[in-house]
Amino acid sequence: MDAYGKVGDLGRVVQVYKRMLEEDLSPNMVSYSILISGLCGNGRMLEACGIFGQIIKRGFGPSLITYGSLIDGFCKMGNLKDGFHLFDDMIEKGHQPDVVVYNVLLHGLCKKGMARSALRFFFNSVSKGLKSNIFIFNSLMDGFCRLKQLRNAVKVYMLMGMYSVKPDIVTYTLLVRGASKQGKLDAALLVLFQMLKRGFPGDAITYCTLMDGFCKHKNPTAGLQIFKLMQTNGVVPDIAVYNVLLNMLLKDSHLEEASKLFRQLVEKGPKPDIITYNTMICGYCSLQRLDEAISLFQQLTSLFGPNSIPYTILIDAFCKEGRMDEAMSMFSKMLEKGPEPNVVTYGCLIDGYFKSQDMRTATELHEEMLENQISPNIVSYSILIDGFCKQGLMLEASLAFCCALDRRLLPDVVAYSILIRGYCKVGRLVEAKLLCEQMFMEGVMPDDLLERTLVEYNL
Repeated sequence: MDAYGKVGDLGRVVQVYKRMLEEDLSPNMVSYSILISGLCGNGRMLEACGIFGQIIKRGFGPSLITYGSLIDGFCKMGNLKDGFHLFDDMIEKGHQPDVVVYNVLLHGLCKKGMARSALRFFFNSVSKGLKSNIFIFNSLMDGFCRLKQLRNAVKVYMLMGMYSVKPDIVTYTLLVRGASKQGKLDAALLVLFQMLKRGFPGDAITYCTLMDGFCKHKNPTAGLQIFKLMQTNGVVPDIAVYNVLLNMLLKDSHLEEASKLFRQLVEKGPKPDIITYNTMICGYCSLQRLDEAISLFQQLTSLFGPNSIPYTILIDAFCKEGRMDEAMSMFSKMLEKGPEPNVVTYGCLIDGYFKSQDMRTATELHEEMLENQISPNIVSYSILIDGFCKQGLMLEASLAFCCALDRRLLPDVVAYSILIRGYCKVGRLVEAKLLCEQMFMEGVMPDDLLERTLVEYNL
């Protein structure tokens, strides 16, 4: 059992266990621990708990390893209640939890968005003799970064020195990613430079995260500089890095350079993945180079099979050019080949038909989407509201807005802005003003476009 357990062959572990029972051989605590560990690792918690019950029934005292496996299994399933119940039971039975068990519980709390609770648990555990390690601090930092609480993540980083724990590459990457995702790119750069100063060259993930941050905040030049810094520090780019690089080049309208890099990847590697192809297809479409986009789409489907994303990208491109017959043809092929259209696919088509003055087809597609049990989002309803407003059909626009509310979809500034402008354009300023008041009561702040509308109509 031990040999099969070490290679993760749960099927063989179970077979050996059953044979032991058939031959009237009594499993010992080691056998039970191996079996429980395998079951927990495969998410089979009900069976693992059954075996745990047998251990108790036979009078065995569960080992620290057994408790650890069960706690880990429950935490990975998000069942923290049972995980902590076992933790308390373990302590009552005289077992002193090791740092691995503490880290499992801390990580479980952080994954559930309970980073503050995790930090309190950490301080409480330290007071009881826990010797912290880098894994615990990284889990805490990751938890706060997931909650977009960069300040608290930095505070955890500052605590590391107090406990004589040195940061590793994961620590710095977590901070870089957390800062980048919040748009705090200056802070992300400071972390990167501190990492380099400490002698860590970083890895592909570190640089890729920062490059992506600059790309999303429309600063491809800075992103390219990070790519060059990465090469200077001897870090080999993987395909994820090249995908971000291609995206930056395309967003900066460097199509020829991006195409050259793509060909280089095809010929020399690293091998392009589906994201690479989708990035290039999207880039070609955004620059109205649909023939090249279709050619790449055909290559992609032959290599990776049908996928909803490239279909949706091409449908959107055809719609934006008013080529609705080709958009619908692509949609029909999508239905025929297998990838299910999603809310974004339908949104592109509905918006395209509204802009082509074909309101009937647009509304029919919306109904079809609902019939196919594809849940609309606030963007879907914003498209409907916009389409009706542009035709002066304010009753229909208002009904669409109410439908969004009925589905518990909270209107954003875009949805409010479209409907308010629609009312203003047909001279119904009372309704526009009431809607403004509702928007402010919901805590939605106007954007620049809506601000201009409010000033223009003296609302």
